[in-house]
Order: sequence, then structure tokens, then C-alpha cells
Amino acid sequence: MVGSIGEILLAISVVILLAGFLRYTFGTGPKGALPSEGGDVGLLETVATVPTREAAEVLAARLAREKVRATIAHGAAGWDLLVFPQDADDARVALRAG
Repeated sequence: MVGSIGEILLAISVVILLAGFLRYTFGTGPKGALPSEGGDVGLLETVATVPTREAAEVLAARLAREKVRATIAHGAAGWDLLVFPQDADDARVALRAG
């Protein structure tokens, strides 16, 4: 026989306890780079803020042509163009030149 009822219930109990522990530990909080109260977004640095998403996409495309990785995020003042700190100077130069 595969196992007794007690062993099956014990295995189910262990799985439920493990699932509860993992949910408590890791939770289901917000994902992605969310700005702190000071506007800091962790590893990323804001190099430009524009009023529309379309304008931010144009600037991101300009940076992509210059081989600078960028992402767009909606901030309090508009749409932010974010880059890694080591790419910030190159991004600012590329944005000024265009």
C-alpha cells in the first residue's frame, strides 16, 4: 500500500505549513522599482523628466541608438527616464547632443 492515512495527512500538513511560511517571509508586495519618498529608485538614476510617455519613448530610443540602456517610469512630475549610475553621464551627453 502507498501509505497510511496518517502519513498522507502529515505530508499535507507539512506542505501547508511550508506554503504559509514562504508567503509570510516573501509576501506579495509591490514589484519593480518604486521611488522612495525622496524620489530615489534604488539602482537607477533619473536623467530626464518629460510630461508625456511618448516624449519619454523618443528619448529612450535616442539613448538606445547610443547604446545606453534606459527605462521609463511614471513619476510625480511626469515621465522619468532612468539609467544605471555608470551610464548617467553618457545619457546626459547623448540627450544634450540630440
